[in-house]
Amino acid sequence: MTESPPSPAALRAAADRLVSALAAHSDPEYRLTVLKRLARRLGEEHYPMFLRLLGVVAESDDDRAKRLLAGTFGTALRRMDLPGGALSSWGATRLPDNVTPFSASTLSGQFFGATPRRLLGPVEYLTVWHLQRTQRTPLGAAAFRDALAHMIDLLNHSEDARTLYPQKLAADAQNELEGAFTRATRERLAAVAASWKAGRAPAEVAQAALDAVPEQTSGWVVRDL
Repeated sequence: MTESPPSPAALRAAADRLVSALAAHSDPEYRLTVLKRLARRLGEEHYPMFLRLLGVVAESDDDRAKRLLAGTFGTALRRMDLPGGALSSWGATRLPDNVTPFSASTLSGQFFGATPRRLLGPVEYLTVWHLQRTQRTPLGAAAFRDALAHMIDLLNHSEDARTLYPQKLAADAQNELEGAFTRATRERLAAVAASWKAGRAPAEVAQAALDAVPEQTSGWVVRDL
C-alpha cells in the first residue's frame, strides 16, 4: 500500500522544525550533523521528501532560514560531505517505483552486481532523476527545472555554497570512470556549473541544464517532485 504524501501544512511544519533545529546551534558542524541525520532518518527511498523540505524553505520569504540552510550546505561542501540520496545507476532500469516490499539488502550493491550506486547531492540527484533511468519514475522537465531553480536560489544564500557547489559539479562532469553519470548527465552538470559560476539567475541556470541536451522522446511516464 502506497503511503499518501504529506499535506502542504505538514511539510511547512516539518521545514519549520528543521530550521528551528539548525538555529538552536551556533556550531556549523553540529548543524550539518542535524541535516545529515534528517536525511538518514528519512532513508534513501524518501530522499525526495528531504528535497521537498528544502524546497519549502527555498520558496519561503524567510531569508534567515535560507541563510541557515545554505550555510549548512556550505559547511558540507567544504567537508565534501553533502547530505545525499542514492539512485540506481542508469544500468538498472527495471526496478519498481515503490520498493516497499523489498528488503534493504535486495536493493544493495550486490543486487546490481557491478552497477554502481553512490550518494548524490541535491543538484546531482535532481539531474540524474530527471535524465537517467533509475528505480524511480523519471522526473518531468518542468518539475526538474522548477526544483533546480529553487535549489540554486536557496544555495545562493551562502557564499561558500554558491562558490563551491559549481566547482564540485564541474569536477563531476569530467569524471567518466565511476559510471554513475551518463554522458548526457555530465553535459547537463557541466552546463549548470558554467551558468552558476557565471552568476546567472537561478531560473536561467535551470534552463541551461535543459538546453544542454535536446529532449529525447520516449515512452517513459514522468512525475512531478
